[in-house]
This record gives sequence, C-alpha cells and structure tokens, in this order.
Amino acid sequence: MKKILLIAGEVSADHHGAALLRELHSLTEVNVFGLGGDALQAEGMELTVHLKTMSFLGLSEVIRHLPYIKYVRDRLLEQVDRKKPDLAILIDYPGFNLRLAKQLKQRGIPVVYYISPQLWAWGKRRVQKIRRYVDKMLVLFPFEKTFYEKHGIAADYVGHPLVDHHFEHLPQNGKIFEPDRAALGLLPGSRKQEVVSLLPRMLQVARKLYAQGQVKQVHILKAPHLPETLYREQMTENDVFLQLKEEEIHRFLPRIDVALVASGTATLEVGYFGVPMVIVYQVQALTFWLASRLVKIKHIGLVNIVAETEVAKELIQHEFTVDTATREISALLDPLTHEQVQKKLSIIRDKLGEPGASLRAARAIAGFMESSHGN
Repeated sequence: MKKILLIAGEVSADHHGAALLRELHSLTEVNVFGLGGDALQAEGMELTVHLKTMSFLGLSEVIRHLPYIKYVRDRLLEQVDRKKPDLAILIDYPGFNLRLAKQLKQRGIPVVYYISPQLWAWGKRRVQKIRRYVDKMLVLFPFEKTFYEKHGIAADYVGHPLVDHHFEHLPQNGKIFEPDRAALGLLPGSRKQEVVSLLPRMLQVARKLYAQGQVKQVHILKAPHLPETLYREQMTENDVFLQLKEEEIHRFLPRIDVALVASGTATLEVGYFGVPMVIVYQVQALTFWLASRLVKIKHIGLVNIVAETEVAKELIQHEFTVDTATREISALLDPLTHEQVQKKLSIIRDKLGEPGASLRAARAIAGFMESSHGN
C-alpha cells in the first residue's frame, strides 16, 4: 500500500482533495496523512494538522503566526521522516507548499502539485521553484498548461473539480428572473477575517436595497466551520428579510438572482451557475500595497481571469463602499442588464470543461506512482 502526504490548507482545497482521494481509493490502495479538513478526514485521511488552525488572511496575520506555521511544517516533516511516504500531493496554498516542496525534494520524495499556484498572476519568480522542486503539475485550466509549457515545465490539464461537484445541480432551464421578487445572495468568504471585514458592508448594501424595494429577500451563505455568532452579531432584530443559510453552495445559488461575493473560488462557482455578481475584497493596507506591486494581471476575480474578460465588476479595497456596491448591484437588477450578464457568464461553463476532473487527476497520480516506483 502506497503512503501519501497530502497538504490542503484551505477549505476549497479540502473539498477538492476529498474528491481526488475518493477517486484515488477507487483506483489503488493508499494510506494518506497530512494537513486537511473535515472533508478529507471523511474520506479516510489521517489529519496530522487540521486546516482550521491555519486560516490566516493578510501579510501581518501571516507574520504574526510565523512561529506556528513553522511548528506545523516541522510537525509534518517529522511525520514524513517517520512514515517515509511514496509521494506528496500539494494542493494550491503556495506560500506554505513551495517551502515544504523544497524540504520534500531534499528527502527524495516525489511531489505532485494539484491546483496550480497563480504564477501567471504573481510573476515568474516561483516558476523556478516549481521547476526545481515539483515532479508533476496537474492544472485546472488550459491556459495554465500553456503557461507552464512555455517555461519548460510539463503539466497535465485535468479540468476543474468544481464541475464534478456542481454539474448535476445546475437548474435544467435556468432560473427565471422576476424583478419584483429579486433575491440577493451574500457570500462573505470562508475565513473568519473575510467575514469580519466584508459582511458588515455587505449587510448595509442589503438593507439599502431592501429599503428601496429592489430586493425582497437576502440570503447569507455561512461557512460550515465558522460559528453562527460571527454572523448573527452583525444582524439586528429589524433584519427580518435576512436568512442565514448553512448549506452546499450548489443549493444556495439557485435561490438567488444577484450576488455580492468575496474574491476567491466562490466567484467561479457563482459564475458557473450564471448568477450576475459584484466581487468585493479588502485586505490590510500593507498586504494590498505589496500585492499591487507583484500582481501582473488586470483582474483579481477568478471568474474574470478564467473568462479572460470582465464578466463581473470588482470592488477592491477603498473601491468597496456601500454606495458603490449598492449602485452596482442595482444595475444588475435591471432585467435587460441581468439577461446580458447571464449570457456573458455562459462562457464559464465552456472554460471549465467536462465533468471527470477528479478522476482524471487521480489517474494521473496513480500512473505517476506506478512509473516512478517501477511497479
């Protein structure tokens, strides 16, 4: 039985990793340990560290927690030295994973990287690390395969695992938009810091739109691992039109007509379901200042990056004000604009490809293990 170290340091990586592990179990016998969350644990992974202890947002948060991050890395490497895994699978999470990849390479452990760091956004310095420390790249988008091949790194395009998770839940005939019954969705992110930073203004936008009669209902998507009080303490007894939902995002999205969504994987899911959205985000000033000097692309919203054009307005940092967000959502509630944006979003389904990404990734990993160990 092959032993695998798996690193999934964020909620989305935990879900994608769980889908991968499920398919991998169907192909071969593996024993998996490492950093992950509830979804991976449910698929039989032994958690050395739970990802909920690694939820840091912004440069100062990371700096403040550097001793703990080093402790986690050392603890994982102790397990590696004891168990001597046949393979490491690193999922996204580049700041942590690329440093860990170097340590793994020094120990002679082959490394597969699943869900590429966004090197095409953050410049090319990390490309050298990928070339040096990673044995196989599994990427989600065709343009990533092109990017890596241009830099002399072999990459397999496997498609996006969220398609596997969501394609059966797409409304058969699309959602009919009724302006007089419009529902707004608030998706403030999966990290505590995101909810604290973004939800208060999101709620103010919702209250303005409700007072103006532009929305009749507002649904808030709660992250399952965050306490309900984090959301409830920002709501008042007058917010009778607000509903806090803890459910899978594919059940949440068909309820809503427009969305205010934190930048991240959720923008891609909202786009996949064809829901017009405004993307918002805010980090600490120093983090933003550094990022603005490193990022090499026009958009930060993943849905815009994948579409290779702007399909959703982005309000980042000081641009995210209550008045501006209210105005942008209001525009999306115009029936003609709503229809036009929905049509633009149809490109996302085309870009994400066909179902079967998790199985294709699992087959690539199983094949790699067989070829690298000669059995």
